[in-house]
Amino acid sequence: MSVTAPLGFRAAGVSAGIADPDARDVAVLVNDGPSRAAGAVFGTDADRSAPALWSRQVLAGGRVRAVVLNSGCANVDTVPLGFQDVHALAEHTAAAVDDSAAEIALCAAGPVGVRPPLDRLTGGVTAAVAELSRSGGLTAADAVRTTDTVAKIVFRRGDGYTVGAMAKGPDPSLSSGLYIVTTDADLTADRCHALIADAVAKTLPPFAGPADTALLMASGAAGTAPDEEAFAALLADVCADLAAQIDADPATTEHENRT
Repeated sequence: MSVTAPLGFRAAGVSAGIADPDARDVAVLVNDGPSRAAGAVFGTDADRSAPALWSRQVLAGGRVRAVVLNSGCANVDTVPLGFQDVHALAEHTAAAVDDSAAEIALCAAGPVGVRPPLDRLTGGVTAAVAELSRSGGLTAADAVRTTDTVAKIVFRRGDGYTVGAMAKGPDPSLSSGLYIVTTDADLTADRCHALIADAVAKTLPPFAGPADTALLMASGAAGTAPDEEAFAALLADVCADLAAQIDADPATTEHENRT
């Protein structure tokens, strides 16, 4: 079920031919609301990542309508031209979902020092938006993999709400992790930020890489204002599960041996 387990979310993952013509490499996740509250944590070196720079500006507004994730090119160490690329990608995605680029978050992973093939990336977004569905969480999780051998997904049921998530582990070329968490609980943007920051601090490795991102999106579709302590415990459990899946992946061991 992944990120589409909670009500209010649709997703899809497609192949855009960014690095491998046969692999899914672009994912789109859309929050259909009624709320668009969101909070995020970024790597301490995020100024080197064009997608993280863009998303940090978006998250300052506390609302995310959609997030685009791609593997095959991290778009790190490419600023300022790389930032022009992510701006164009956000505008393209906003047009595809009939919304504002100011509410489009971006995440990327893969090789550093090169800009993405923008035409393939925008084409992938167009294709993914056309395939968005409640059952698309698995293909979206598959699309964010780089060297991960399997997709990382988890969901948990709370008292009147659900939390779902997907993640990818570190690459040989860049110690980056992407963690996308969704919930249909009714949360404010400030609570989203505080909750994901606390969960990251308690369960995940330090966010030192420029592309590191943990994003929590709340649709409010379940209409439940959760008990804060209970929700925080469930969120920490979800993040810990993702971390355990990443640690168990042979790709993670290979990365650690190289570094």
